Amino acid sequence: MALGALAVVIVVGGILLFPISASLARDNPEFADLQPLLLALAWAVGVCAEAVLAATALLVGYIHQDRIFDRAAARAVDLLVLTVIIATVLIASLLPFIPGPPLLALLIFGGVLLGITLSLVLSVLRSLLRRAVLMRVELDEVV
Repeated sequence: MALGALAVVIVVGGILLFPISASLARDNPEFADLQPLLLALAWAVGVCAEAVLAATALLVGYIHQDRIFDRAAARAVDLLVLTVIIATVLIASLLPFIPGPPLLALLIFGGVLLGITLSLVLSVLRSLLRRAVLMRVELDEVV
């Protein structure tokens, strides 16, 4: 339910980006030329967030079905890592286009650092899951 609610919030936020960006473009004319690019990047990050939610829901389903040690679960974690890396690159690509205040650049740097940290943590968890899958396969062969 919580993952579904987050998905709805992301979709509604994506729809609300259009009037908000138009208002910001009127208030800040230096960003008016960048409006389509920034909207596209925001939508792409939203799609990445939806993919992360879908992969997380898939992993939760695997846990409920007691299939978390299947190879399919490892592929879902691979999707999580790849999606977080793509979102981090998208956020990092914003930096050259922002002529605005330094606080906005710091916010983008923070987003990039958060994305790098999250992808490293997910990579460690992915390697742990792969090792657990191998151990489970070996244990099943022994039994």
